[in-house]
Amino acid sequence: MDQYIGKLLDNRYEILELIGTGGMAKVYKARCHRLNRLVAVKILREDLAQDAEFRRRFHDESQAVAMLSHTNIVTVYDCAVEGSSAYVIMEYVEGKTLAQIIDEVDDDITLDMVAAVFSAVSHALEVAHGEHTLHLDIKPENVIVNGKGQAKVADFGLAALMDATGSGTTGGGTIGYMPLEQMRQEPLDVRTDEWALASLTYEMLTGSNPFFADDLDAAEEAIEEAELVLPSLCWDNLDPAADDPIFYALDPEREERYETVADFAEELSPFLGDPAKGRAELADIVAGPEEEEEPE
Repeated sequence: MDQYIGKLLDNRYEILELIGTGGMAKVYKARCHRLNRLVAVKILREDLAQDAEFRRRFHDESQAVAMLSHTNIVTVYDCAVEGSSAYVIMEYVEGKTLAQIIDEVDDDITLDMVAAVFSAVSHALEVAHGEHTLHLDIKPENVIVNGKGQAKVADFGLAALMDATGSGTTGGGTIGYMPLEQMRQEPLDVRTDEWALASLTYEMLTGSNPFFADDLDAAEEAIEEAELVLPSLCWDNLDPAADDPIFYALDPEREERYETVADFAEELSPFLGDPAKGRAELADIVAGPEEEEEPE
């Protein structure tokens, strides 16, 4: 049995069940006894919690992320280092990750759905960048869609924390969604998140991610040598003019991309569908198929 199930953190957060596992943390569903509400608890690897520099940066980064307030950002309520455990208390979002939705809908994804996700993630990044916070790990697993079809971005600050402490060899990023400068551990800026958003959007539009690879060397080659399909060729109703903004944001050279995510969104959004319709469609997917009533 998982060591944390049933445990009470900070004498208030009762760990109920494991809901996700990653390379540097596990996520649990928990109940806050003080406020009687469900929360998500991300507990980081024990070796990280024992590192003095990590503990210092963990507190600073978590405080900065807790200041982010937006409907498209998973809210951070609290953070602490307790014994050998470092954890973050977050808003619990009942829904499905974008990764699950992409896998479920496959070719039935619509431009409206793409528009809803792109709008939500770009707005979340704009807010975070305005507060001098980078995400550095935008990927389908870190986008959660709730029962209203609203997409929320999770894990702000954690990748930056890993990069700052030297604990993550790739800045906490994920192959397929991080550009060359992140893999090479160069200084990062808002255009790093822009590339990740473009990669995620390209995947939604074409049904594949050409930047996946087994290791960093192969990932660099995949980016530098990629023969990208024109997204507009995958749709009957996508204006070919949509291809340029996506390729511009996916440029291997950071200086060749848009200066900001807002600039990217302004150029691409007019070619996508209706975000409101997309949210309604996503809400139906999260709700799942209606059960048929059994005949009496």
